[in-house]
Amino acid sequence: MFQPPHCPNHRCPSETSQRPFRHRRCGYYKRKCDGRRIPRFQCLTCFRGFSSQTFRGNYRYRLPTLHHQLIGHLVSKVTRRQAARLLEVNRKTVERRFTRLSQIAHDFHFSRLISKRNRGGVRGCFQLDELETFEHNRRIKPVTLAVTMERHSYFVLGAYAGSMASRGRLNVRYQKRKFEIEAVEGKRRSQSRQVIRTSFQQLNKYLAPEASVFLQSDRKKTYPVEFQRAFPDRLLRHEVTSSKALRSYENPLFPINHTLAMMRDGLSCLVRRSWAAPKKKSGLVRHCWIWIAWRNYVRGVTNRTKTTPAQALGVNARAVKIKDIYKWRWPLREQPKHT
Repeated sequence: MFQPPHCPNHRCPSETSQRPFRHRRCGYYKRKCDGRRIPRFQCLTCFRGFSSQTFRGNYRYRLPTLHHQLIGHLVSKVTRRQAARLLEVNRKTVERRFTRLSQIAHDFHFSRLISKRNRGGVRGCFQLDELETFEHNRRIKPVTLAVTMERHSYFVLGAYAGSMASRGRLNVRYQKRKFEIEAVEGKRRSQSRQVIRTSFQQLNKYLAPEASVFLQSDRKKTYPVEFQRAFPDRLLRHEVTSSKALRSYENPLFPINHTLAMMRDGLSCLVRRSWAAPKKKSGLVRHCWIWIAWRNYVRGVTNRTKTTPAQALGVNARAVKIKDIYKWRWPLREQPKHT
């Protein structure tokens, strides 16, 4: 039987009170889409009414199961416009659900990492690499995407996007367009160092206390500098491999190269030289969080072994289904805040 874990009203005094959350049942109502009986409740602190549906990821949706089908399209190289055509819904419907699903996937992922940190933290060999794409224009507005993962389990810890400086040797038409964009947005500067720093800082939050850090990467000069800054009190080991080395299974960076290739194959916004490129970095990051949640907790490391990366790293005890990830709206409110 469902028991509400907290009041859905963010301004409710029970949020900061040390007393346990108190509520009472207030009957049921029939959901129009499928006729199911949904229990109602009332908070005994702010007296706000709510139901069990208030806590679900499909809250206020007329088609509650549509997002289960949408997730399958979003991780299978289908654009959001095409997904709207296939599902026979309005494109705005897909966009609204896309935004909510990415937030739920992000919160679910970090709630699992917080739980793992409370049980001792993450250990392993970590790899970092950057994937290059663009927003709106390939030569004028390139984008870098830094991805961090654990080597043996293939568990992706995070993906963070940042802008890059415009390309050189632009023709007259591109130069004119570049000046028009800079007049509105300002001069474009590289944020590669910032996203690398963010990736290391997030990794440091969930590592086991006093654990040493083993990092594998290519020979980019900013990696060792930011690596040492992010982990000042830990024993560090950094192994580098040339990015020009053959990308075979014997290459130490094969896991991160394979993961980035899977991202390009599964995310429509990362397919090279296509019209599905993201218009903004925020849309790219949202799409990545949906893929990361699916890759870590739903899909097995390989087709032969059904063990998921989260199981292999000990972040989650079992494989989950897509509907289990997107079941609740506030996975982080039941654990310490993620900062």
